[in-house]
Amino acid sequence: MALAIIFVLSSSSLAFAGPIEDGVDWVLDLLTNGIARSVAIIGIVILGYLAWAGKITGEACLKYVLGIVLVFGGATIVDLIIAAVS
Repeated sequence: MALAIIFVLSSSSLAFAGPIEDGVDWVLDLLTNGIARSVAIIGIVILGYLAWAGKITGEACLKYVLGIVLVFGGATIVDLIIAAVS
């Protein structure tokens, strides 16, 4: 009886996780797909040109590039943290 209750409770919690997990996966795919990669490459090229022309500081360029690294490397960073904690 207790096993049946645990099964029912665990399956209902998994049912609620489905739409949320699908939404999060959609956002992750949107941020890391081929189009986003191409936009990031173009953005870095533009940042390089602006830095070369003296229109933007090196600090601002570094912030933008660091943001791009965190977006595309986020999954790897989380995997490394989880592996270190486990």
